[in-house]
Amino acid sequence: MASSVTACQGASPYQPRNYQLEMLEASMKENIIVAMDTGSGKTHIAVLRIKAELDICPPDKLVWFLAPTVALCIQQHEVIASNLPAVRTRTLTGLDKVELWTEQSIWDAVLNGYRVIVSTHAVLADALSHGFVKMSRLALLIFDEAHHCTRRHAANKIMRDFYHPTLTKSGPGAVPRIMGLTASPVVRSNHQELLTVESNLDAVCRTPRVHRQELVKFTHRPHLQQIWYTPTDPAGFKSASQTLGALYHAWETLDIGDDPYIQRLRKSPLDDTALKKALLTGKTYCREQLRRFVDRSRHIFEELGEWAAEYYIYASIKQLGDRVRNSYMSGDWDEAEKAYLVDFLSKIPASEIQLALNDPGSFRISPKFESLLNFLDSLDEREFSGLIFVKQRATVSAMTSLLSVHPCTRERFRCAAYVGWSNGSASKDILGDLLNMQLQRDTLDDFRSGRKNLIIATDVLEEGIDISACSVVVCYDKPPNLKSFVQRRGRARRKQSTFAIMFPTDDASADVSKWQDLEQAMIEAYQDDERQLQSVSALESLDEEVMERLTVESTSAVLTADMAMAHLHHFCAVLPPQPYADMRPVFSFETNEDGLLKGTVILPSCVHPKVRRTEGRRWWRTERAAMKETAFQAYKALYEFGLVNDHLLPLTKRPELKSHDLGAMPSILETSEQYDPWIEWAYSWSSPDIHQSRIVVRMNEGRGDELCMRLMGPTYLPPLSPMTLFWNNSTTFTVTFEAAERVPLVPLSSVEDMRAITALYLKATNSRVCSSERDFTALFAPDLHHTELKGWLNAYEGCDPAMEVYSRGHNPLLMGVVRDHSRYGEPFLFRKWLVSDQNPSCSVVELECAPFPHRRNLLHRQRLANSQVDVDEETPESAAKNPIVAADACTIDRLPFTMAIFGLFISAIVERLETELIATRLRETILRDVGFKSTDHIITAISTPFAHALTNYQRYEFLGDSILKFSVSCQLFFQHPNWHEGYLSEGRAMIVQNPRLAKAALDTGLDAYIVTKRIASRKWSAPLISEKLERVPAKRQMSTKVLADVVEALIGAAYMDGGHATAQACIRRLLPEINLHAVDTRTATRSVAPESARHMMNERLKDHIGYTFEDESLLVEALTHPSCDYDSTTQSYQRLEYLGDAVLDMVIVSAIFNHPIQRPQGDMTKIKHAVVNANLLAFLCMESATSEEKLDVAQTSKDSFAVTTSQESVELWRFMRYRGQNLNAARDASLARHRALRDEIASSLLHAPHYPWHALSRLNADKFFSDIVESVLGAIFVDSGGDLAPCEVFVERIGLMAYLRRILDQEIDVRHPRSVAQQLAKTNIQFVLQRVPNEEGGASYQCSVRIEQAELFVVTGCLTAEEAEVTAAVEAIKFLTRDEGSTPLNTS
Repeated sequence: MASSVTACQGASPYQPRNYQLEMLEASMKENIIVAMDTGSGKTHIAVLRIKAELDICPPDKLVWFLAPTVALCIQQHEVIASNLPAVRTRTLTGLDKVELWTEQSIWDAVLNGYRVIVSTHAVLADALSHGFVKMSRLALLIFDEAHHCTRRHAANKIMRDFYHPTLTKSGPGAVPRIMGLTASPVVRSNHQELLTVESNLDAVCRTPRVHRQELVKFTHRPHLQQIWYTPTDPAGFKSASQTLGALYHAWETLDIGDDPYIQRLRKSPLDDTALKKALLTGKTYCREQLRRFVDRSRHIFEELGEWAAEYYIYASIKQLGDRVRNSYMSGDWDEAEKAYLVDFLSKIPASEIQLALNDPGSFRISPKFESLLNFLDSLDEREFSGLIFVKQRATVSAMTSLLSVHPCTRERFRCAAYVGWSNGSASKDILGDLLNMQLQRDTLDDFRSGRKNLIIATDVLEEGIDISACSVVVCYDKPPNLKSFVQRRGRARRKQSTFAIMFPTDDASADVSKWQDLEQAMIEAYQDDERQLQSVSALESLDEEVMERLTVESTSAVLTADMAMAHLHHFCAVLPPQPYADMRPVFSFETNEDGLLKGTVILPSCVHPKVRRTEGRRWWRTERAAMKETAFQAYKALYEFGLVNDHLLPLTKRPELKSHDLGAMPSILETSEQYDPWIEWAYSWSSPDIHQSRIVVRMNEGRGDELCMRLMGPTYLPPLSPMTLFWNNSTTFTVTFEAAERVPLVPLSSVEDMRAITALYLKATNSRVCSSERDFTALFAPDLHHTELKGWLNAYEGCDPAMEVYSRGHNPLLMGVVRDHSRYGEPFLFRKWLVSDQNPSCSVVELECAPFPHRRNLLHRQRLANSQVDVDEETPESAAKNPIVAADACTIDRLPFTMAIFGLFISAIVERLETELIATRLRETILRDVGFKSTDHIITAISTPFAHALTNYQRYEFLGDSILKFSVSCQLFFQHPNWHEGYLSEGRAMIVQNPRLAKAALDTGLDAYIVTKRIASRKWSAPLISEKLERVPAKRQMSTKVLADVVEALIGAAYMDGGHATAQACIRRLLPEINLHAVDTRTATRSVAPESARHMMNERLKDHIGYTFEDESLLVEALTHPSCDYDSTTQSYQRLEYLGDAVLDMVIVSAIFNHPIQRPQGDMTKIKHAVVNANLLAFLCMESATSEEKLDVAQTSKDSFAVTTSQESVELWRFMRYRGQNLNAARDASLARHRALRDEIASSLLHAPHYPWHALSRLNADKFFSDIVESVLGAIFVDSGGDLAPCEVFVERIGLMAYLRRILDQEIDVRHPRSVAQQLAKTNIQFVLQRVPNEEGGASYQCSVRIEQAELFVVTGCLTAEEAEVTAAVEAIKFLTRDEGSTPLNTS
């Protein structure tokens, strides 16, 4: 059965090791056999080699990995598939019935689309023999357990019959590269065989030479122990076991003439020859079954004892009877043979075995097994994990059963049997094979996870199988040769593990040192480190002086070779930390013909490829000197490349990244007073150039009469946008301004009339005593010619006693403001006359009035409904509350209230004009070169929230923040191709931080144009010329944040006014160091052109992304994790991820801001944070998949097969290039959580009214999932020349834009559960997080919830602090809403 696995369960933590990279580099230069101890990471070297080969070989070539057993094939395929998730891999073994594939079309379908095949040697040998696979199609052949490539082994057949002939005929280009893996290159203790293996594989044997100490450090040799036992008398079984004795007697006295096969031959005269042969040899199917059964039973008696033998006999007889009754008998056995076997065995006195015995004495065991029990009893039970090797499959099943029920072991050991997947002769046996092949499928995973702690196995577990948790290995029988000794010893990989061999007391060859001596002799044949140890030690003790020196003239800083190592390690230590990546420099060495050394150092993958790899310039006698000189050359290269400053220190947190010295800027600054345009107007009245604008006031969008007025000023009047004023909940006034026109020759008297009229309007609606000064800077008058103003003023100025007005019968609709002098002239609105007729001679006249409106800021709607009446309307409810005043105590203004109401609008108009004048001045001075089309967006950008204007900068600040981050990110990315992500992030932070932006506002004088004065307050007074001329310049206090916010808001305003071009001009004006126009994104500097095309980056990946790259190396970089240390020509994705983060912000913020529903800044910020949440991006990355056709082969009948077609999903994350088993384990854990939470999260994204904070916190995806999304986004942006459109397509493609639209259109609640809980608590609620260490060295998190210091509950067992806090907040919400019908936040 083909294995298709994408996750390696139970992978142990794995750190990149220098010696593995050394072996990889050696394998790229020539064919090699990697000879290293078991457990030292040979398979990981093979994985690196496969990755490297797939990067350079054509896409139609195959990498073929060969292993000697099916079990090893399955295991190695799991490792390869886990490390190469984007590559299609499969196994081909006898489980797939490969021997029946007899057509080329079947093989073509099986291999179609696959890049890596894992099989046994026989499968490839047979495929080559029949021409189904050609040697020329193979790019790389990897031989696991390469020592098998001798004599008639299928591994040697591949090389002898196909590789070498093709090499001789067509040359090296027609044959694959070869890599061998072995821990024991000599099988039969003959070190001369090494030369044969090397010749057969056309490879040379290599072990890590330079890094031998590191290899020893990571390879744990177990303690070797001998277990002695007294052998059992082979002839004693007849008397010791009644059942076994009866079985042996029945077998000895068996009459061959009764065999059904013999009887059948005697009845057929044509089978005389077969009959004679059978009678001569005594071999028939039934007799062979019984013979093997008897031999196994005797062997079990000798090995394990009487109880085990009787159990084996009883269980085998019972199993046969069950098979016959269930018609489950393999092969071509007829009914007569079945009956014959059953009848024979029914005569054996095999009674049922009691398994639940508590007395150890009831288990009659052999002295050998008793010695094993004594040994096991002496071991430490803590974290025990053991492996027992036995000879026969039957012994495996019997020992497993015995250990599982014996009172001394059943409570201590959780046993499992393992015999591999190749049935061998057992496939022909229906008697005595008690093992169920399917039950062992999970044995190894159970062992790795600890569910099983003792495996009994045949030699199938000797080679390659990864059971690294072993602390004890027992050879129940002596290893047959050196290979078995080495391989079995290698199974015990824990520190302080034990390797035990059982010897009979009469064995003269039990000297364990025999194997050790032979192994040492073999090692010396391909490794001269031991022989040269003394000379090497003496050589390394030499004091070689390295005279290299670098002096920086500007600072006098000095670098010598002796200092270089420390400097280089410090440089790497301050690089941005990355999980799963080793951030240390890696040194390697090469040796010349004279035995001298030259060093090479490779820095972490985030460093630019131009300086990532540095070679020494000289040859040295010692490694120490070579390292010094290489480190010096590397650090010198870093300095010359601009990654080290003139003090020879890394740039991080150094002034080189700071464009301005901000010092410790306080949070509150003294800034210029708000620019006052009335001062200039005050001076302009001395020689006025009068302009006026016609004002039209309409009530309720034009329903009713219009009120027309004029605004006059001493200079140019800027255009004013219409204003909406909110009288009450049902009445609005729209104020429009016509284009201003110049008015020449206005006499001074008319100007004075307008001042009087302006005063009249202001006084008519003001209860306070007005100043007698009338030198207003802005003047208002009715829409009349200036010659008519005097008459109008005479008609409407002043007031009349109320009784006089009553006696005249004045039109109530033209009534002015009523003033009650008994209440100090309090103003009222007239409603009607009330006349008391109780005494006709002295009737009392009163006025029913309405309260005068107190609101002065009419720019905003009333937040709460009140009883304020409309101008021309009243209700019964309001009438009941109307005050009654005596007519003889009142006066009534002559100016009708329908005209006087304009006085309430003057403050709003004047302040709107003032803001417009400020914005106009700003546009014409500081922002002169930006190119704003109008001042509308500028007004919004400079208006602070506490000015209570109609608009404020908050929304624009939200937009400008992202535009600035995007622009700075682009500038630094393209301008500094040598900077790694750490420098880029710090450089950006220096520019976009509030102190820098505040300084920009101060440097440009922008602080004077920030509007902070409260608009239309009750204390407002019209600006006067006399006051403005006497005004003394002052200062005001303003926070750093406000200054920075206005800078960002102006950038947002520029974007709204003219798009990205105007926004960039605004940034350039305020922050001169940012000039994105000067950067050519089309010629973005690349790292180093890759040596070859990456064929792993195939069309499937382009389908994923929906974008075709002009420079595919950008895509390779975007998918290169920092742990990918095997490719020194490609930088890791961190730079592109840094850029993609800013691009994603820009795309998301633009969509939020431009949505038809305008939201306040706080809501937009919450939405943005929810949408760019790393867990959501990671989830979408896991979901982002494309389908491709997959061909396979299915058996249709006994001997025929057909090609089947299916669809296979390939996710984006599979294409990430990385190295490391710890990353594999983290990735698989994240994917497991994704599978568990997928339906819940997907349903929430599609249907829930709330954001799935809780489910996403439980997902806890590793950061590299979201990093991939952002790095690919950055790569698209760079490749497209800075075009955001294809970036938006990618964001749409992964599903993020669809969810954003749903949030915006359906008002999805994105509030964080903690915020919801805090709002519900209405008091101080605390979430106290705590890390709880566990015994394994990890930790879980818990969160307690407290209200007013009282603890409500504690959430425990969470994977992360975020999950603990979110879970606690969700529980707090449930608690706080426990009496309500529903909660305000979904708990998913």
